[in-house]
Amino acid sequence: MPNRNQSFAALILRAKDSPSGDRIVTLLSAEEGIVDAFVFGGARSSLRSAASPFVYATAFLYVDPVKHYRKLSDLAILETFSGLRETYPRLWSASVIAELVIRTSGCGGEYAEVLDLSLRALKLLSDADERLAELTLLSYLWKSLGVMGLQPDPGTCSSCGRPLSGMRFSAAHEGFVCDACDGEGAPMSPWERRCLAAFNEEGLEACVRLAGEARGQDAASTASLKGVIYYLAQKAAEGTLATLAAE
Repeated sequence: MPNRNQSFAALILRAKDSPSGDRIVTLLSAEEGIVDAFVFGGARSSLRSAASPFVYATAFLYVDPVKHYRKLSDLAILETFSGLRETYPRLWSASVIAELVIRTSGCGGEYAEVLDLSLRALKLLSDADERLAELTLLSYLWKSLGVMGLQPDPGTCSSCGRPLSGMRFSAAHEGFVCDACDGEGAPMSPWERRCLAAFNEEGLEACVRLAGEARGQDAASTASLKGVIYYLAQKAAEGTLATLAAE
């Protein structure tokens, strides 16, 4: 008889209530991928309270192969990222990350890599000011596109193949184009190109340095970069990300 009990480290991406009032959590783990599990118990249940979005824990599950469902039996919490709920930019950025992971099935099944990337992003976001939260989310989305093989080359014109001097995005060519070729959006500023280079070549932690350098930039300084990365992320998710649409 197969073992009906499972345990693995997992990040809770989402928690919602079923029509019967039970909670259903969506978990991301390196071993099992993305799974849904019921959390039984009333509103005062300690397990139900603990099973909240953005909690990273060892999850203990009971698997019923006949009824085809999983039940969360217990959690051993490893990290709560409690600072995420202290400001709207942090919580909103974390929600975008969770929705993208769910909508793309863990960036096409790269569960271990996406889990590591997500945990690093949530750790940064947990203490982030507004500028760092924005840069962390943009870097996370850009790196996720790379995991899925959907990241356009930021160094070569996707139309003529020459190295990029000026730079703007072209949806028609699904990439960046030089000033000599037609692109739909506004050209990337030197600051946006610097951010993109850091996103492309360095870890998420580079966003801390970028946030310090960004203090002299105005609120619209990353408008073109945001437009491109959000467009590509929503295209990867094959539809509008509700969290981005609600910004």
